[in-house]
Amino acid sequence: MRLTGLFLLGGALLGVCLEGNNFAAARPSDFYASTGRSENPDPIVAAREATRMALDRLGTKAVKGVIFYENYLAHPCEKEIGKRVAETAGNVPSIGVRAIPHTDAGTLWEHSLAVLAIGGEDARVKVSSLPLSDDRLAMGRTLAGTLKFVQDLKLVMVLSEPNLSFAPERVSVEDFLHGVRETLGPKVMVFGGNGLPDNAGHCGEFINGEHLEGSVVVMGIGGPVRFIGTNANEFAASKETVTVTRARGKWVMEFDGKPASSVYRELSAKRPGEPITYDEVDPIGVDLGEGQIYLRMVLFEKKTDYKPEEAKQQGYIKESQDLPIGSLRFVAEVPVGTRAHIMLYQKSAKCILDSATAAFERSLSLLKPGEKPLMALTSSCCARRSRLRQLDPKADEVRQGIHPAMKSGIFPLFGLDAFGELGPINRPYKGLPYQYQQHTFVSGVLVVTGGS
Repeated sequence: MRLTGLFLLGGALLGVCLEGNNFAAARPSDFYASTGRSENPDPIVAAREATRMALDRLGTKAVKGVIFYENYLAHPCEKEIGKRVAETAGNVPSIGVRAIPHTDAGTLWEHSLAVLAIGGEDARVKVSSLPLSDDRLAMGRTLAGTLKFVQDLKLVMVLSEPNLSFAPERVSVEDFLHGVRETLGPKVMVFGGNGLPDNAGHCGEFINGEHLEGSVVVMGIGGPVRFIGTNANEFAASKETVTVTRARGKWVMEFDGKPASSVYRELSAKRPGEPITYDEVDPIGVDLGEGQIYLRMVLFEKKTDYKPEEAKQQGYIKESQDLPIGSLRFVAEVPVGTRAHIMLYQKSAKCILDSATAAFERSLSLLKPGEKPLMALTSSCCARRSRLRQLDPKADEVRQGIHPAMKSGIFPLFGLDAFGELGPINRPYKGLPYQYQQHTFVSGVLVVTGGS
């Protein structure tokens, strides 16, 4: 799909050319979003190019804040990227993280940078950051507290490194989310994800031009907007459900009174001893009711003996010293009484792409009469992207999954391949309408709701 034109929404007109078809739509509010991108191998040049493109598309509207994703892993100038983005944007509030970007034109790969600019007199933006600490609840409360007085706050963008979520048994990303929720209330949505790590598991985070490590950076966005979205995955759920009958923290020891791993293998048709492949194709689906499922990824299995690659996971092995063989480790607590499906990998690129289309169509179906999207946000699992590329090296989730769902038009799209996604789920789980997710495509649209 060939995309050209000016991506501006808000109080101005939206001028878009989609294969030669022009249309325009008026907006009553002075709230705008625009995107820019660059694939220049020099990250400093790319930072300037992508930011200038986003600002040019914003036109004469006042820029209030920018978010960027950069993919220059181990580049000697990587730490300078945030500074160049901030300078080019006029030193407005900014956050960023290393990640594979999603853009209007599709997914970008190595040596790429994408920028989202928020502007207009009705836009309200504030940024904040904290070093990661084990007290995730306090972190959530503190960061949310810094954003609490953003006028008409609607959306909090959260960017971090994988350790925000992939932490020791005593530390929970769910506590972080609950801290945000209890401070900001039920009407504010959380979206974002963890960035692309280096070999040590770390990635760079940026705030107002400064390069950080081991931190969480957030942006609060307020104004006459609302955020709607959903998630989807390409797995098929087992007809049978199992119930967690024995668990401790992030470990499930038994399903239906039997060793968790043996029940998993039985329902997924795995042979005895066949590995449960952890962060690849073996999640469970927590049953939220009414056919809605929320994935939980298997991270590790307690065994008698470990293969060399498994033996490297000393943290999980130490956690499980007093647990029975066959216990399964998850990224967050799966408490006793939880009903779950075993999720079956379909080994189909079409299933992956169709699920992205379905998620985006669902978001668009929730638009109210007269509403049109301001912009699209995506946060898609890196393992999902890896599966798609293995099945079809030329496949692109944005071009082949999202674009078909847009049908009558195109609008700014900004997203990332995440090492853990944050975003809406189809029904609340543990009191939250958004959650940390895995193996999932999470999408949403930001909609302008009225004038100032």
